[in-house]
Amino acid sequence: MRPFTVLTALAAPLEIAKIDTGMILPGRYMRRHRRPGQDYGEAFLHDLRFDDKGRPNPDFPTNQPAYRDAKILVTASDFGCGSSREGAAFAVLDFGLKALIGPSFAEIFEGNCVQNGIPVITLPEGTIREIWRQLRANPGAELTIDLPNQTVIAPDGSAHHFDISPLRKDRLTRGNRRHRRYPRVPRLY
Repeated sequence: MRPFTVLTALAAPLEIAKIDTGMILPGRYMRRHRRPGQDYGEAFLHDLRFDDKGRPNPDFPTNQPAYRDAKILVTASDFGCGSSREGAAFAVLDFGLKALIGPSFAEIFEGNCVQNGIPVITLPEGTIREIWRQLRANPGAELTIDLPNQTVIAPDGSAHHFDISPLRKDRLTRGNRRHRRYPRVPRLY
């Protein structure tokens, strides 16, 4: 896991609420072993990104040229709800996203993302709607996430503070997959 401090990157709006982990990583892809060259990137939101014949949905944001290389996804509420499949976080990572921003996320999904180096940032719904407006008005616009200062800079330059637990912030900024408060004690049995 690489340290995450500041990211300035293209952002895409995803204005669909209650996207669950089964939509993020459809179950039929979970049988696949995740390894280099065969990851979950193509499975990420597959049934939203493609029609039933496998053709790209032109209305889906990351299928549009202006958002195709997005590294930040600005989601609607309850992104990652549903089951606790860690593979959903792997799908986000394998698709190439570096961060998620939204009004709310499922707690287990958020934890799985942080464990894999993906910051999950919560901002008020009104702020998210304004960021969506700016991203639609200026396709290809960038956002900046400054994790040490806990700030998101919108395309118009406005700064928005976010809260994050000190433990998760430390894990992300240092790049630690696991955090240990105490030294490991050898087992005696």
